[in-house]
Amino acid sequence: MRACAWRLHAFTAALVLAAHLIKVLSCGETGGGGGTRARRYVGLYTGPYFDPSAPNNITAQLGTHAYLPCKVRQLSNKSVSWIRRRDAHILTVDRFTFIADERFQAFLVEATDTWTLQVKYVQARDAGVYECQVGTEPKMSHFVQLNVVVPKIEIVGESDLYVKAGSTVSLKCVITQALEEPAYIFWYHNDERVLNYDRSLVEIRMERLAPDTTIGNLIIYNPRREDSGNYSCSPSNLDSASVVLHVLSGEQPAAMQHGNGAAATRARAVLLYAAAALAAPRVSRIFTLLALALLLPLQCHDEDSPK
Repeated sequence: MRACAWRLHAFTAALVLAAHLIKVLSCGETGGGGGTRARRYVGLYTGPYFDPSAPNNITAQLGTHAYLPCKVRQLSNKSVSWIRRRDAHILTVDRFTFIADERFQAFLVEATDTWTLQVKYVQARDAGVYECQVGTEPKMSHFVQLNVVVPKIEIVGESDLYVKAGSTVSLKCVITQALEEPAYIFWYHNDERVLNYDRSLVEIRMERLAPDTTIGNLIIYNPRREDSGNYSCSPSNLDSASVVLHVLSGEQPAAMQHGNGAAATRARAVLLYAAAALAAPRVSRIFTLLALALLLPLQCHDEDSPK
């Protein structure tokens, strides 16, 4: 009998302890008449609150996807909205989207109580502050700053490149200030994609030089006049850069002809100064000869430069 009474006493104590724990852990109660279960919270927070460990500053690269987290504890049946602060546009309410731009979407990660706003294919204009708002009275808000990094893309050298037919051409497309390496770099010749099926004619390379720098290289072997035209490099999800290639068959480009014309102009100036020096008085002759001495090195430099 004593053993039985001891077991009954222990069982009763366990039930009392379990009921106390259930109350402390905020288990809901059901009202009379089959009403909806309302959850009650005890402790420091008696309702929804934002987890302070959630980041409030997110950086994404142009063209990639951005994920803005909003971690709400003890949300219960309250709704969560995402609002773009620059124009007060309501983007999402719970899982429903209220903007025509399909790049925006909200989803819940239940394991971490996180309502995340996804922004696909981030654009520069997406940068700014976004508000995560909980539908309490009064409203609760958590703000997240989205920063958009725009990589710099350029083709090394002048915008017009002059080469001789039969030589080797190397075009380098340099991408800097990038958080992520591009999945690919496509090259286009007059809007037609360049393919390196025959590597004896064309070769395409891509190399990651630093955490934020990638180089794409287009090599053209034995270029012909028909290889002239606009060449552009187009990395994945980024803008493109272009250069105009001129393949020459012996003739000089206009830029070189302008250079020769400038040299001829300086030569005529030298002759005029020399004639003036011979006809001028002694003092004026000295100043004229000094000016002539300044012009001579420029003329010699032009004559010695390669054609």
